[in-house]
Amino acid sequence: MAETPTTTHDETLTETVHHTPLRKKRGRSTVVGQLNLTAMIDVIFLLLIYFVITSNFRVDEGVLVATLPQGSGRPQETTALPPQKIELMLTAGTVDDTQVTIQRGSVAYTTFAELKADLAANRFDPDAGQLDGLFEPDNPIIIQPGPSVRWQHVVDAFNACIAAKYTNVSFAKPRGDV
Repeated sequence: MAETPTTTHDETLTETVHHTPLRKKRGRSTVVGQLNLTAMIDVIFLLLIYFVITSNFRVDEGVLVATLPQGSGRPQETTALPPQKIELMLTAGTVDDTQVTIQRGSVAYTTFAELKADLAANRFDPDAGQLDGLFEPDNPIIIQPGPSVRWQHVVDAFNACIAAKYTNVSFAKPRGDV
């Protein structure tokens, strides 16, 4: 009979096993995979064509199409200013209601003859040769009597304006006491 080897617990059997991957066993080379760039270049060209076709090219800001007005180059005629109203305020005298004070702005008259002379001197009428006046003959004149002014004084002020050759004379509502 053959003898079987006996082992004791003191002896340890160690066997070293080396693992080799299958790739090495087959003998393959370690080549890194390559990308297929043909498809990616096709997509880039398609995008480039799309953006070129759909883009909108604008004209530079410095180039403006303008149409200039046609004309003779003469300046426009100046428009006349609207007429300035002449306001006459009639105030009754403090002592007697037969006395009246006529006031045009800061100028005061004591008689209707003074009013007529001043209005005639300030009238601008190139037909009559008065070129230094301030007011046209159709300039509006508004007569505003005070509450205690007699009607006769209002009519006298109207007649003075007409005698000074003004054509647009009207009356305002009598003002109350201030």
